[in-house]
Amino acid sequence: MKTNRREVADLLEKPGYVIRRAHQMSVALFEAKLASFKITAPQHLVMTAIYKHPHVDQATLADMVGLDKVTAGNIVMRLERRGMVERKRSPYNWRALALTVSKAGESLLLRTQDVVDATIDEMFENLSTHERIVLMRLLRRMIGAEPPSRAVNARTGRAAAKSAAR
Repeated sequence: MKTNRREVADLLEKPGYVIRRAHQMSVALFEAKLASFKITAPQHLVMTAIYKHPHVDQATLADMVGLDKVTAGNIVMRLERRGMVERKRSPYNWRALALTVSKAGESLLLRTQDVVDATIDEMFENLSTHERIVLMRLLRRMIGAEPPSRAVNARTGRAAAKSAAR
């Protein structure tokens, strides 16, 4: 009698597991390196998004950073209490509150940037420059942040020029 027993894939063959473990490593490394700045990984993520998108409303911010609205709101509230972000009436929609990074928040982001860069380098220390570029491109494509047709020059890390029609 023949059985069609399927094999169960090893954990390291499951993308969700590997991505989750990489994320855990990233957060643990980040929080250890930035503990002296008294900022968590989610707070840094939210502040960076607000800094890059001034006057964003809280609902859009939550979508932007992949958090539910309540969690994003709690983070914003804690950052506001610390004087890192400000909420003001939106210049674009009088019903919405716009978020901006305060001067103190901007100072904190700028002071942490060298540590953030070093932390990213440490996270990718087992990858070549080319592997790092490819991994980031593929991760952005997975989350829908980069179109699949964008080719990257492996030597420079920049988008390759589109070839002429053949």
